[in-house]
Amino acid sequence: MVSTKKARAKLTTEQKAGRRQKYIKLTDAVNTARDSYQEEAHSISQEHGRSLKWTRAQLNGGRLTRQRRKASAWNAFVSAKLNKANETHAPGKCYRLPAYISAHYAELQQTYACLSESEKKKLRLGIDDLRAMRVNIVRSNPKALLKDVNSTFNTMEKEWTAINARTSVEGFYIAVRGDLEHFHEAKVFLTAKAKSFIKDVLHFEPKHLALKFESWVVGNFGEESSTSATKRLPLPKIVSLCRKNIQIGLDSILQENNLASKKVQMNYENYEKNIVEVYGVAINGWTYEKSVCNPGKIGRREHLIKLSDALVKGECSWAMLSEEELSERISNNCKHQASGEQVYKSHKAA
Repeated sequence: MVSTKKARAKLTTEQKAGRRQKYIKLTDAVNTARDSYQEEAHSISQEHGRSLKWTRAQLNGGRLTRQRRKASAWNAFVSAKLNKANETHAPGKCYRLPAYISAHYAELQQTYACLSESEKKKLRLGIDDLRAMRVNIVRSNPKALLKDVNSTFNTMEKEWTAINARTSVEGFYIAVRGDLEHFHEAKVFLTAKAKSFIKDVLHFEPKHLALKFESWVVGNFGEESSTSATKRLPLPKIVSLCRKNIQIGLDSILQENNLASKKVQMNYENYEKNIVEVYGVAINGWTYEKSVCNPGKIGRREHLIKLSDALVKGECSWAMLSEEELSERISNNCKHQASGEQVYKSHKAA
C-alpha cells in the first residue's frame, strides 16, 4: 500500500536557524506585549480603586470594549425624521418612536428607498461620530473593592507571617478605607514586638490606633486644616464621626484599665449615672456649652465641627477619675439633682 502522507522539504541548517530566530523574536514580542498589558491593567486598577480582575475583564471584552453593531442608515434616517417632527410639538406631547413609525411607515419606507448610497453612508457616519463623542461611564463597585482588599490582605498576612518566622523581622502595617462609601474594615498586622511597642510606648490598643487613623483619613484631615475639611461633610456625617470617636475612646479606656468584661455602649441620656459613676471615667474637654450630650442633639454645625476637631486632635478625650474625684462628682450630682436639675433621668414608661 502506497503512503499518501505528504513529505516535507528538508531545511538547511541556515533555514532552521532563521526560522528559530523568527520564532524567538515573535515570542519576545508577545511576552513584551503581555507584560505591558499586565502593568497597564495593574496601573488602572490602582489609580481608580478597582480590582485587577475587573480591570482585565474590561480590557479583554467588557461592556466598554464590546464590539458594537454596525451603524444602521435606516435607524439614523428614522431618528432624524422623528426629531424634525417633534420640533413643532410641546414637551409632553412629542411622538414616541414606535407610534411615529406606525403612523408614517409607508411614507418613511418610500422616502428611504429614494436615498442614494452616498446619503446613506453620510447617515451611518453621523452615528459613528455620535458614538465617538459619547463618554462611557465606569461605575464604582464597593463590593468588588471589598473582595479585592480582603483577598490582597489575606495574602499579605500569610506572607508577613512567613517572613517573620523565617527571618525574625519585626513590623506592623495598618491599612484603612479611603472613603466613607467603602465597605472594607481596617486591616492590621502586628508581630509580637510591634504589638508591645504600640501598647507600651504609644499607649494605644492596635485596633484603637487603626480606628483613629481611619477617622483621620475619611475626614480628610491630613490634606488641609481639620476645620475646613470637616466643613465639607454633610451634617449627619459629622454627627456620626463624633459618636464614633466618643465610642472608640470609651472602648479604649475601659479595655486598657480592665474596667469591663464586655463592650459598653455609650449612654448619653444617663451619662453621669451609667458611665461616670459606674466605671469612674469621664470626658474631659467637652466643647459644647452644655454638659455631655448626644452629638445629634447639638444641632448647630459650628458646634459639631468644633467638637469633631477636638475629638480627633485629642483635646476632648476620656480620662480616669481618682477615688476623690469620683466621690466629689457623685456628691455634686446628688446636689444638682436635689436642686431640681435633671442629672439622673428616669426611664420612660413602656
